[in-house]
Amino acid sequence: MSTIGTVEDDLARVLAQTESATRPGDPARARLEVHFSDLHRAASRLFGGAADGAERLDALVEIALEAWHTRTLDLKVHGDQRAADPQRLSSRYALGAACYADRYAGNLAGLRDEIPYLRHLGVSLLHVLSPFAPGTDGRPDLTRIDPGLGSMDRLSALAADLRLAGISLAVDVTCGDDPVTFARDVSHLAGCGVEVFVISDTDAAALASAVLAIGAPGVQVLAPSQSSAPLWEALATGDAAALRRAVSWRSGATGITSIRDADAVHWAGDGDALTAFYERSGRGVAADGGLAGTTASLAGLGDDDPHAEARVALAHALALSLPGVPMLWLGDEVGQLNDDSHRDDPERRDDPRWLHRGQKPRDLYAARHDTGSAAGRVFQTITKLIAVRHTTPEFDGSCLVDFEVPAESIVAFQRPGDDGVVLVIANVGSAAASIPAVTFSGFDADAEDLVDGIRIDLAEDLELAPYEVRWLRVVPRS
Repeated sequence: MSTIGTVEDDLARVLAQTESATRPGDPARARLEVHFSDLHRAASRLFGGAADGAERLDALVEIALEAWHTRTLDLKVHGDQRAADPQRLSSRYALGAACYADRYAGNLAGLRDEIPYLRHLGVSLLHVLSPFAPGTDGRPDLTRIDPGLGSMDRLSALAADLRLAGISLAVDVTCGDDPVTFARDVSHLAGCGVEVFVISDTDAAALASAVLAIGAPGVQVLAPSQSSAPLWEALATGDAAALRRAVSWRSGATGITSIRDADAVHWAGDGDALTAFYERSGRGVAADGGLAGTTASLAGLGDDDPHAEARVALAHALALSLPGVPMLWLGDEVGQLNDDSHRDDPERRDDPRWLHRGQKPRDLYAARHDTGSAAGRVFQTITKLIAVRHTTPEFDGSCLVDFEVPAESIVAFQRPGDDGVVLVIANVGSAAASIPAVTFSGFDADAEDLVDGIRIDLAEDLELAPYEVRWLRVVPRS
């Protein structure tokens, strides 16, 4: 046994060992040479001091090469196309949708029936949460699908149908005690057609990225969304300070951007007062040390709050204009409310997080084209924002520039493009806000409101109604 050495020495050793499995001109060998330093760095962080570190590094190389050589031709071709467009997940056309397969569609086969709707919505990535059976240690077993959802063959079939529709299948995975086994499982899932892995552990994510870059080009790793707490704090208090800081940190981000969390909203610091605010109004419940609730319920749609729909629109407008992959929770786009039916389930009754993991609200989906209903108005607003985003090249990439506004309830930022800038301004307060014209002195006075399709004169003070958001295309003064 031996420890991991230098990049140069280990690469020379690995190339010599794998000469029989690869040859000059072999794309896998070429990618091994290109990405070996990334793999070496990730392996060194995870087990660089281990006595068998070199052997484990060799095992990772073997896993990557085997993944390539067993990869089907259609996955190789499709993967090469995806690899040729490394910015696809930071494009304005990138849009994720997340769901639990059983809650939304019954099982994996049922999700295949949802593909036409997902295409119509503009989804490019479907995140199926926690589809794996539990292992003996309680952690998800990445080699087995929950029998209630289907099988690994069903997962492959779903991935293939999604791929034909231009949608990538994503799953969330966690690294167990053995990173090598983890890498093997991830590579196997990539061979089944999974194209995006959501991994929270940064070291495990780096390791998986390097292995996949060699053995499954085009398959990507994304970081999960950061906490949505700053958004819900701002909407509860009318103070945008924490939200402004969170937005500023999104500059350069390429991970997922979502409006609410899969488990619960976890406040920064002591959030008892915030949880109590949402509980008093019946909008959410305490869960997992935080707060559970759907977007619509937390926004007040269930208690006929006159500003509820505006809050839902604000939340989605921010997610769709920030860097990263915006992730819709399926059901949110039709204003799904909290579902307390989990209390009748012996296995789920004690876990209030199932409050925002309700069954597909078929009645709301049936009403989504009726703008006389809340479901119809929410759906119309969100789909319009998605459509406008598609026509806004400034939302490509991950560049974000802070924009200071002298108002407590305002969060604002710039998304620069080649020919101009989109200025995103949101009022999280329950009262109207006025922004002095001098704030915009760095831009030409003539601006375009992208969502409403009207011209705005920035030589005058800008008035924002409660919970109003503007996407303004502006031209910086030279």
